[in-house]
Amino acid sequence: MKRILLIIFATQTLLFFAQPNSWSKIADYTGSGVSAASAFVVGNTAYLCGGYDGNSYKVSLHRYIQPFDTWEKITDFPAMPRNKAVSFSINGKAYYGTGQGLLQYSQDFWEFDTTTLAWTQVANIPGPARNGANGLAINGKGYVGLGQSSTGLLNDWWEYDPSNNAWAAKANYTGTPRRQASAFASIGMCFITCGFDGGFKNDTKAYDPITNTWITKASFLGTPRYDAVNFVIGNTGFIGLGYDNTLSYTKDVWQYNPYIDSWTQMANFGGTAREGSIAYVLNGEAYVALGYDNLFKYDVWKYTPNLDVGINEIMNNNIISNVYPNPASTIVTIELSEKMKNAKMKIFDIKGEVVFESDLNHSLSNVNVSHLPSGAYFIYVFDEKQQTSINRFTKIN
Repeated sequence: MKRILLIIFATQTLLFFAQPNSWSKIADYTGSGVSAASAFVVGNTAYLCGGYDGNSYKVSLHRYIQPFDTWEKITDFPAMPRNKAVSFSINGKAYYGTGQGLLQYSQDFWEFDTTTLAWTQVANIPGPARNGANGLAINGKGYVGLGQSSTGLLNDWWEYDPSNNAWAAKANYTGTPRRQASAFASIGMCFITCGFDGGFKNDTKAYDPITNTWITKASFLGTPRYDAVNFVIGNTGFIGLGYDNTLSYTKDVWQYNPYIDSWTQMANFGGTAREGSIAYVLNGEAYVALGYDNLFKYDVWKYTPNLDVGINEIMNNNIISNVYPNPASTIVTIELSEKMKNAKMKIFDIKGEVVFESDLNHSLSNVNVSHLPSGAYFIYVFDEKQQTSINRFTKIN
């Protein structure tokens, strides 16, 4: 009896404590297998909307109940069925729009209230109706752009402010116009990579909403591709799967470190190679589901990252308790919430280059930044125990 109990305990332990950098299959999605759906997270709940199942475009909305590993069908989307839409969440509300239905591209946008389960139409995105666009949220604003319209590929970029339900044109994306690129938000910026502009792409650009500028970053190191999946754990971005320049579905996954602008290959996706999947992140773990591999898929896989991905950032964000003044013109004061042994500090510019570094031997340190050009910078603090923290400040003249 004791041996049986030990086996049960060991099995449960393995279930609750998955190996780092590994994939595990969990409960299947309970709707039909679909490709090119959209996913968003509000609070601790993930939602999946739309898609195409080979027969029809979808309006169904499901939510994932993580503690019970189950899906629940809730309020259908009330407008045109579609796939290749964009979605993001801001202040407890979700936003969903664009995409393609049976006969047309769309530019309508909708707000979803996860408390009342009500959909409300908001202002249409300006510019052409489109599918295969990119959409995400940064600091309480939504950003949407690129994609395919009825007249061609797009490189426009728009900012949505939910406080006044208004769109504003921003600096156009500086890469080639394209569709089905991958985008993720990290360290207050948007990173866009891959996509299709008539050829398969692997270049990477970053958009800074503070300066309204695009910056060239390290190219994605996997094969050029489109319709890949993307997610962020902590401030670490991940890109994987998709359809590549060998005319094949892929299952490789790559991790992007925005502080040092580098890509690293991680464990391959646990399911079949495919395109058109969705991804969402809950409690530091990523979930990748659905897609197309010559069949429309309904399986769901959970990714457990390495222990140094996201976790240190989440646990130690309070190491830097304050950076002031911010903005600063001459001196920046870095206040640490605890004494770190042999702490070091690096300042990165927006291109990811180290512009200043030094030791931090006190909990309160003054750093002269008068020599730095005006712009956005990141202060990265770390110690021999691999405790890390990051903070952003703006240099002004």
